[in-house]
Amino acid sequence: MFNANTNFFEIFDFQKILTAAKMPSLDVNSEALINSQKKTMEAFAGASKATFEGVNAFSKKQVEILNAAISSAKDATSEIAKGNPQESVAKSVDLIKNAIVEAQANVAELAKINEKTSKEAFEILNARVLDGLTEIKNVVAEKKSATASASVKN
Repeated sequence: MFNANTNFFEIFDFQKILTAAKMPSLDVNSEALINSQKKTMEAFAGASKATFEGVNAFSKKQVEILNAAISSAKDATSEIAKGNPQESVAKSVDLIKNAIVEAQANVAELAKINEKTSKEAFEILNARVLDGLTEIKNVVAEKKSATASASVKN
């Protein structure tokens, strides 16, 4: 039935489908619609700000981790260089163990920053979606009551 030359728009008549759906008319110049869109844009701006702040905090933490790692490596190198080979091996094992524990703590901290950022952005957008659904419900109720009032007058 379908081949590479089939045009999807020739199969379905979207105008008939949309007409059959009987979508209610929408006043795009209404104050409510404009305010709704303004609130949506403010929500996106808030989510973007939260994301930016989270990425900034994440980056600062990465720089902090890198600086600490460089400092630790420098200290470890100078400490291992001192003393005899047996002590150096023991110190190396302790330093590796400490580095692993520190790396795990750093990863956990970065994950918390990432989680916090995602949660803040999600909460902002989720609140707006829920408000938007309430606004749609109110508009539909207003249209329904206006239609009912108009039919009663006739």
